Amino acid sequence: MRHKLKKYVFELVVVITALIVSIPLYLVIINTFKSHKDILTKPLSFPTFDVGFDNIVRAFEKMNIVKSYGVTVSIGAMALVLAILLSALAAYAVSRIKHPLFGFMYWVYLSAILIPIQSAIIPVTFLLKDLHLQNNLVGISLVYAAILSPFCIFMYSGFMRALPYELEESAYMEGSSAVRTFFQIIFPLVQPVTASLIILQFIYVWNDLLLPLILLNSNDYPTVSINLYKFFGGRGMADLSLLFGGITLTLLPILTLFISFQRFFVKGLSAGAVKG
Repeated sequence: MRHKLKKYVFELVVVITALIVSIPLYLVIINTFKSHKDILTKPLSFPTFDVGFDNIVRAFEKMNIVKSYGVTVSIGAMALVLAILLSALAAYAVSRIKHPLFGFMYWVYLSAILIPIQSAIIPVTFLLKDLHLQNNLVGISLVYAAILSPFCIFMYSGFMRALPYELEESAYMEGSSAVRTFFQIIFPLVQPVTASLIILQFIYVWNDLLLPLILLNSNDYPTVSINLYKFFGGRGMADLSLLFGGITLTLLPILTLFISFQRFFVKGLSAGAVKG
């Protein structure tokens, strides 16, 4: 009886938490289909759908959102390819090779998760300027790869530690090299973690405003977050219906990505956390 009561209380807390977290998304969805006047007078009520998709269409015409999609996806793709590949190799070393140096490096990588990017933004800016990579997609992608890598190493190393060593020993007996063993045996086995990391880290790049605002010229390379920020300052404050249409345009791709790969996301996070 006491166990069941604890279970019901836990489920109630989970449901209440989920409802609270969903409030911003609820507000965006219902207000996307309202006029500016309805948003001001009845922000919490259900829409009458009189305006249809007009707010989204008008925002699409004024935001130049297609260019922003291209810039943000380019940055995310370059950063993720680097972060995933280098992190998987680093995690393989710190989790599979028994040597004090690699054990020490694991804690170095882990401590890097705790360093806020705001504390390093000034030296990073000067470094990119010296390397002629400021206002450059490659430059900001390298910065993102460095930021994302510590968490990727943490997730990969947790999963790789649970893999049996017999897999590698069999490969070595067949004459396989360490690099070939990694790419043909170990890396395919960590696909669930790779999928969840791609989703999680791409969402971070998509939503980030700080780095693009400092490291890029917003006119040359308008990311999605910068575009929405400028749109809010230029038009959204005067027309909330247009603002919510713009917010919906920025949310649609990332929501589609998350829903499409949700099962990989949950499976990968669970595997990396539990087996670590």
